[in-house]
Amino acid sequence: MKDMRRISVISPSDPYKTRLLWGDHWVKYELVRAFREIGYIITDEKPNIVIHLFGSPHNLPENVYSIGWIYSHPDKIKPRILKQYDKIFCLSSSFTEKIRKMGFEAELMIGATAKQPVQKKIEYDILSVSNWRRMSGGRKVIHDLGETSYNLKIWGTRWKGKIPQKYYGGEYHDNQKLNELYASSLITLVDCHADMAREGFVPVKIFDALASGGFCISDKNSGIEEIFGNSIPQYKSPDHLKELVKFYINYPDERLRLMEMGRKIALSHTWEKRAKQFLGIES
Repeated sequence: MKDMRRISVISPSDPYKTRLLWGDHWVKYELVRAFREIGYIITDEKPNIVIHLFGSPHNLPENVYSIGWIYSHPDKIKPRILKQYDKIFCLSSSFTEKIRKMGFEAELMIGATAKQPVQKKIEYDILSVSNWRRMSGGRKVIHDLGETSYNLKIWGTRWKGKIPQKYYGGEYHDNQKLNELYASSLITLVDCHADMAREGFVPVKIFDALASGGFCISDKNSGIEEIFGNSIPQYKSPDHLKELVKFYINYPDERLRLMEMGRKIALSHTWEKRAKQFLGIES
């Protein structure tokens, strides 16, 4: 495949004017940059290779080597979708096995980050960078936290008018400065779509937050411990979430210990490594 130099990357956010607000847009951005840095051409005109970041079904061009990264929404995956790919990667190890049981070869490919740690003055106790979800009526982790006396700030779309104004940070935060935001909060809250949590799909934003010098608390996700060990506490109930928040704010040494552990792991997963994995290039 090394002589196939022309690559097209397809993301679910491509058709939308609001794509800057989509996490998969920035995954594509980082992959494109990594491919270019290792000498490949990114083009939608006569590509040799098409890489599809799966979030929804897509009609791929014919007579082109097609790679699918099952990156999100595993409940949508059916054999008829998988058969269009010449090569399949999957974000979750357990779901990679399910794909194999469907009769397809598949390889694990977890997330990565381009963020670097920064030193910032702490401005917030709790942070969330997450869009309000229409189908689930918000975000589970914000709902479970509830009203709080801690300094909470939320950045994302469709939150305005749905949370107290004091919690609202803004609709969008510059992705290139997200490391500064993550580093300015004691805790970053993360949650996942129900199917992704159940199937062990670990969000890329966790890699970004940890690499930036942040500390994460997440809802239960079967894939987190496999990658990050115990560096990311996972809560079991709203009361448990409140207990974890209180503990890690009041015991900074323990928070910093886990933060440093998670940061080291996150920084070891780069987009250059993922780009080379797509192409079968030895790192």
